[in-house]
Amino acid sequence: MKKWLLLLAFAAVAGGCNAADLRPWQSADMATGDRQRVFQAAREVLGKHFEIAEASFPRATIETRPQVFERSRAGTLADFRGAGGRWRRTVYFEMDPGDMAVIARVAVHLEREATAAAEAMIEAQESPDDRQLPRIGPRYQKPASKPSPQVWMEIGYDAGLARELLAEIAGRVRQLESGERLPPGQSPKDAAEETRRLGTELNR
Repeated sequence: MKKWLLLLAFAAVAGGCNAADLRPWQSADMATGDRQRVFQAAREVLGKHFEIAEASFPRATIETRPQVFERSRAGTLADFRGAGGRWRRTVYFEMDPGDMAVIARVAVHLEREATAAAEAMIEAQESPDDRQLPRIGPRYQKPASKPSPQVWMEIGYDAGLARELLAEIAGRVRQLESGERLPPGQSPKDAAEETRRLGTELNR
């Protein structure tokens, strides 16, 4: 129990502060003053690459669920500093009305799994008496321990990915502005049939 509580405390400290005003946002002017259109474009783009955790148009914010991914180990000293292994990223989006166009902002938060490192650090601080197991009688078994909580260490922010997402959102906004969008609920097959029908009518 003591170790489990220490891991929870370590996870809380390692997580750092995720306040929106402390995030290093990447920003770009969109080609429209229509906030609803920019929000729609952002939701479509982020939903294509990530799972949306929360999207609020009144607050003009979108947040994705943490996406876990693997970084290959290079067999160098960087691996000892945690460059390889399991990472996760969370994307945050917000927008503000500008003078002529909506200003969109994206931040990509990066974390690295540090559960094993946290357990090793806690075990190193325990005394031999803490690590000694109680004697188990023949009719008793050691109670099952709770699974250790995962610990994620804050690494920073991925500015490059944030700029790529902004560029994709801006491109989607331009498509929506020029009317390049299927009617709601129309399947690709129905769209192709509609195109053929229009072509037939024009050739009459």
